[in-house]
Amino acid sequence: MTRILAVLFTLVFVPLFIAPASAGPVSKAGPPAQSVAAQKKGALLQRAAQCQQRVGPFATQTTAWQRWRQAQGQGYGVSNGVVPCYDQYGSRGYCFFVFYSC
Repeated sequence: MTRILAVLFTLVFVPLFIAPASAGPVSKAGPPAQSVAAQKKGALLQRAAQCQQRVGPFATQTTAWQRWRQAQGQGYGVSNGVVPCYDQYGSRGYCFFVFYSC
């Protein structure tokens, strides 16, 4: 049981402490048809996606709320609550989002 908790902690909370990878070098050659406003909007959306991470799914709502309180207690910004979500195999669970500064 302790080993399972250690693995779960590693999979869930260790990525929260790793800074998001940079986008790499930016090429000057881009599609000329894309407007400056569209480029700015795309950059904002990409930046927002890098500044949040979905945590879960957890099998029970109780577990999800425990992890939510733990993340909040560590000073992270968290979503308003837990929501139903699905893993890559279609199994239902409960998730929440953690927000951090980029």
